[in-house]
Amino acid sequence: MPATRALPGSHPGRIARRHRVAQRGRLRSRWHPYLRQARGIAARPRRRPRHRHPLRQLREHALRRQLVRKNDPIVSTKRCVITVGLEIGGRKPAAELLEAAGIEWTHRYGAPHWEDEATRAALEGVDAILAGAENFNAATLEGATSLKVIARNGVGYDKVNLAECTDRGIVVTYTPGVMADAVADLTFGLLLAAVRHVSTGDRWIKSGDYDVPIGEDLPSMTLGLLGCGRIGAETVRRAKGFKMRVLVHDPFVDATSLAEIGAEAVDRDTLLAEADAISLHMPMSADNANIVNAGFLAAMKKGSYLINTARGGLVDEPALIKALQSGQLAGAGLDCQASEPPVGVSADLVALDNVVATPHSGSLTITARIRMAEMAARCILDVLEGRVPEQVVNRDVLEKLDLS
Repeated sequence: MPATRALPGSHPGRIARRHRVAQRGRLRSRWHPYLRQARGIAARPRRRPRHRHPLRQLREHALRRQLVRKNDPIVSTKRCVITVGLEIGGRKPAAELLEAAGIEWTHRYGAPHWEDEATRAALEGVDAILAGAENFNAATLEGATSLKVIARNGVGYDKVNLAECTDRGIVVTYTPGVMADAVADLTFGLLLAAVRHVSTGDRWIKSGDYDVPIGEDLPSMTLGLLGCGRIGAETVRRAKGFKMRVLVHDPFVDATSLAEIGAEAVDRDTLLAEADAISLHMPMSADNANIVNAGFLAAMKKGSYLINTARGGLVDEPALIKALQSGQLAGAGLDCQASEPPVGVSADLVALDNVVATPHSGSLTITARIRMAEMAARCILDVLEGRVPEQVVNRDVLEKLDLS
């Protein structure tokens, strides 16, 4: 046994005695199960490690972080308002993550809360909003003095004034990639429903006015895409599964990338002249507003179809009504309208027999919505805890903020 070195001012014998006692304790603990067995005493069952629920671990971690950083102004004020559907598949994914991080949240949902006055009231005194279809402009942001982040629950941010948010130091985020499959599925569902007259046949058979509408084989058709991002690429893959020829016009995507997924890059005139159905996959912007106008529709093949799962504002609805009534277009599949819920011209459009319409539900699947809610909530947590989310839209705002 190595010599025990006494500490200054201590008794060396007392130190050695303490060391021997500690050594016996270590040996006893090491051989304890075997000693019990030799004495005929049943060994104690070894306790299983206690596994804590991940959310509990996250809450405890958040509590420790609060204790360490309780004086940090970014962390000390934590209030969020959620203006999208909260419960998804029996869960509340966004609320779960916010609660685990110690953030207080309130829920405001429904058409009345999309109005500017309601949005302005909802933003007062909150640090974050998990946002739906609200307008974010100078008027609605007027009283949002503590707002740090607008987390859009979706890929579109055409209703967000990015310049105004940047001037106010508000980070804007979105949720790209998580809904591509869901929207592409509905895009192809609307194409099938329009070409095979599913809604017409459904109405006829339910009303007793029995008839059999005639459609067309998809492999004999050419599908044209105006724009080809993530959703467009997934739509191309589905079309190739139906053995369709696919044309794409998108100046921001090179021909090689399109060829890899089985699509042909063409100019706009070729797309309009050769496509039997055209699907819109572009963002809403001032340049793209009413891009599908009377001239666009007149240049399309007679008897073709229009599919829109992007934004209602891309389409000149009075011109589309005329094209559908005249027979220039055989039908349309529309997941979005200029006015939602449809009123006025939008209501007249979706009432046509050769229109299949859905209530802007392209991303409304349980899987997609859970992923969107979790991504938006994590963006909020990142900003409130001083980090930069990957999904920032207005990256110029980062120069004004102390984020890492």
